[in-house]
Amino acid sequence: MLTHIDQNNQPTMVDVTNKAITTRVARAQSLVQLPIEVNQFMQGDELVLKKGPVFQTAIIAGTMAAKKTHEIIPFCHQIPIESCKFQISMDANLLVTINCEVKTTFKTGVEMEALHGAMSAALTIYDMVKAVSHKIEIRETRLVSKTGGKRSVLDRPTYGIVLTGGKSERMKRDKALISYKGMPHAQYIHDLLKNVCDEVYFSARKDQWIGTALEHYPIIQDTVEGLGPIGGILSAFDKHPDANWFIVACDLVHFNQKTIDLLLSNYNPQSIATTYKNSEKGFPEPLCALYTPEARAVFAEALKNNITCPVKVLRNSTVHSIEQSEGVNLTNVNTVEEFAEVQNEIH
Repeated sequence: MLTHIDQNNQPTMVDVTNKAITTRVARAQSLVQLPIEVNQFMQGDELVLKKGPVFQTAIIAGTMAAKKTHEIIPFCHQIPIESCKFQISMDANLLVTINCEVKTTFKTGVEMEALHGAMSAALTIYDMVKAVSHKIEIRETRLVSKTGGKRSVLDRPTYGIVLTGGKSERMKRDKALISYKGMPHAQYIHDLLKNVCDEVYFSARKDQWIGTALEHYPIIQDTVEGLGPIGGILSAFDKHPDANWFIVACDLVHFNQKTIDLLLSNYNPQSIATTYKNSEKGFPEPLCALYTPEARAVFAEALKNNITCPVKVLRNSTVHSIEQSEGVNLTNVNTVEEFAEVQNEIH
């Protein structure tokens, strides 16, 4: 049954009384094609007309619209908006990109607020520019991402892969099968990713998990063995080249739901990856990251140049990196000695 129709087929507002209060983030985008006549009115990155600065005015209008969404869209809840941010840019072809991000801590999401804000900003640009020319085209408005609710929504299908194809030589046993949370750790990571991904796989060598607790899970076999993590990353993109990939190493012993949620809430579709910064050296962490399809070509080109270290690949690429906040710990365990230390911490 449709959520805005009751059992008597009458329109109704969705009852969110029993839903959990969580931090929710939505991003929307509008595109506006401007005519060549506006070139003469550009002042740096701003378009200034008799009515005033166009992009600044659009940001104000979009913010006002986001806050009033419940007054315009039937059955939208009145939501406490904690943040509403805009980024407006224009390329050499005069295509304006409006990005609107809205945040709340509430029982329901803010995707309609983000969409309403982006669209209202686009309409404001149209209204201010039409005095110069009516050759303006509002091309599209779309939801880029929505996180924090029962299920996250990104702008394209999103798959997960747990990298388990290593030989664990320093650990003396398979790291993926070690239990830290009452089950094989690779399975624990898989189950967390399953809540936010369309499907989750293990990256593995041929027949690696036959006869183990992992044998019945979906597996992507490394197309070329011996490459380390970059082989698992490229094998994932060979499976679904047009999708996002949430890639996690199986030896991240403190991996948790907050680690996932923080990456999703900072997802940047304009970069090849959204990653955490290494807590000591600041480089982008490649083995707990959300990759966009553009990453496939970047990693393939790196491999052609005999670069197999994912850190080196990301250092030379357009990456959106965020700090490891409280509750996020990307410590990995590779040796028997490190395992003993972690066991003492856990107990």
